[in-house]
Amino acid sequence: MQTIKMAILGLIAAALILVGVANMASVDLYLVPVPLFGDVYSIKGIPLAVVILAAVLVGIVVGLVIEWLREYKHRRTADEKRREIVALRQEISRLRSKLGADANDLPNIPAV
Repeated sequence: MQTIKMAILGLIAAALILVGVANMASVDLYLVPVPLFGDVYSIKGIPLAVVILAAVLVGIVVGLVIEWLREYKHRRTADEKRREIVALRQEISRLRSKLGADANDLPNIPAV
């Protein structure tokens, strides 16, 4: 499994290197339309590979945030169950101490 993971990561790294080398041309990046604000919000002479990789990273971050927000209800349910388990274990301990029972006083039933 570790070998497959490293092979996949190697392929992704090779693809990123190829994209970076193939797209080294300088481009002008306008963050807003020029007729509205002019060249105020622009970056001149940035390599196209940087623009592509930045767009990929922004997409990954946005996807991770959306997924984290979507899974909130599952994390909340897991936390509630964890708290319930702790409360039930405390109640078991309290009842055992109240009865004076030992933790290992279960009947000895042979396995079939």
